[in-house]
Amino acid sequence: MLAETNTILESFDLDILDLSEIGMIFAEHTKNRDLLLLSGKVGSGKTEFSRQIIKAKAAKENLDIQEISSPTFSLIQNYDFQHCKISHIDLYRVNSEEELFELGIPDIFDNQITLLEWPEILEIKNLSRNVSIEIKETKETKEVRVIKIEFFGNEWSDLIGALLGSGHFSDEKIKNKKRWI
Repeated sequence: MLAETNTILESFDLDILDLSEIGMIFAEHTKNRDLLLLSGKVGSGKTEFSRQIIKAKAAKENLDIQEISSPTFSLIQNYDFQHCKISHIDLYRVNSEEELFELGIPDIFDNQITLLEWPEILEIKNLSRNVSIEIKETKETKEVRVIKIEFFGNEWSDLIGALLGSGHFSDEKIKNKKRWI
């Protein structure tokens, strides 16, 4: 059974630099065992958001990663850092949950940070702790994004606090904020 949503943050009118800043905050406050579920239409910014997290983790360890490939065709890209591992997974081309088990994907969630694009294919209902991130283009322009972040489970207070301090999320768009402060 999925854990109940504890906190929801939403932000509107974000440009690519804003998404990059939010990705850097995630990089600073995520650790092994964290599962980030990224959803949105093709081209909405899921892969770019994941790249920002990976780039920021690499920069923190003074690593120069020249190119961060999309896992659309390989399905999984792995990155080993000194203090964590990251698996960037794209399920767009996966047709069934059976394929996920053949790839060993559910087994890796406990060992590293997992950035999972197209999580809708998952029928697994026992994801007790994760962050669901939905990115949408606005109707007015394709340059502007809306992001909705839902936190499931416990131990997200540092990340939530950092996101609240970023200026990208206003108080009236936060549900259940008091639970975390």
